[in-house]
Amino acid sequence: MEHTHTWCTSTHEETRALGESMGRCLRGGEVFALVGALGAGKTVFASGLMQGAGAPGPFRSPSFTLVWEHEGRFPLYHVDLYRLEGSEAREDLPWDTIFAPPAVAVVEWADRLPRELLPSDWMQVCIERLRGDGDRRRIRCTGHNASADLLDEMVRGNPE
Repeated sequence: MEHTHTWCTSTHEETRALGESMGRCLRGGEVFALVGALGAGKTVFASGLMQGAGAPGPFRSPSFTLVWEHEGRFPLYHVDLYRLEGSEAREDLPWDTIFAPPAVAVVEWADRLPRELLPSDWMQVCIERLRGDGDRRRIRCTGHNASADLLDEMVRGNPE
């Protein structure tokens, strides 16, 4: 089962607020695979998601450390694969811990992660910066399996 929904935001604050609202819906065990170009807003969205899940922040991308763990309502792992290729991601990180419920994983540059490493329930978040008007972004979320039901709940809380 798969569901998709798209939002558009006009500012960094709206992007962060969307992530925060979605983070308040988390039950634990979710995996978010964020994809988008450099500067698209992945870290802004991830920061909101983790804040909504109860982590105190501040948040920044773990580009050099690869993984940061935050405490919220459950353990939160913020992963940044910008500096890794697929085989390095497979070998270098403790995916069994990162993807183990009740932890929530937020993986930036998830397109560098071999698909077979993702669990069956996961949500892809594609963030695209729109040309023209300032900081407008298109955020397309696709929930796979149980994450599709979670996405439906998130849509009810954040209609377009």
